[in-house]
Amino acid sequence: MATKKRRPAEEAESGRAMYAEIAPDVDVSHSATMWHLLSLGHLVAIDLDRIARRHGMSMADLMLLGGLRMEHPGSLRATDLARKLRVSNAVLTGRVARLEREGLLTRAPDPSDRRAFELTVSAEGVGRVDAAIADISRDGQIARWRRRLAPEDGAALDRILGDLHDLMDRDFLAAPR
Repeated sequence: MATKKRRPAEEAESGRAMYAEIAPDVDVSHSATMWHLLSLGHLVAIDLDRIARRHGMSMADLMLLGGLRMEHPGSLRATDLARKLRVSNAVLTGRVARLEREGLLTRAPDPSDRRAFELTVSAEGVGRVDAAIADISRDGQIARWRRRLAPEDGAALDRILGDLHDLMDRDFLAAPR
């Protein structure tokens, strides 16, 4: 028997009510926020990966190159980029090697530390990242829906998410990868 599809807000409330019932001593006031952020994060990642693939990249590639692009024309040490992206050095190493082979970034020895190297986005990488960002602005679901919000609602959303991001970011600064 098919069940009626519930709206996300109804799903979140159903989950909150269920946990409130089975664990009445547990504060579940955060559950709707958590459910919406996890679900939206997944949907946004799927959409952004779709757009990144148009440019021969995955979303993870775009995040890495975008992180470097923010430093352009400068560079970042690989360990600093891994920390920025919250990935292990091992994960970053494999991705960097592939993106370097594809000509999207360059790797050079760090003059101040013989064990480290600096990463710089190449001209080809800049072009692909900039084109993907333009496509996200034009075709991305999150960008499209964000533009539909009233200006004050968009500003409030940005402020709330930014504050939450800043607060949570502090908790993860020293977390091991």
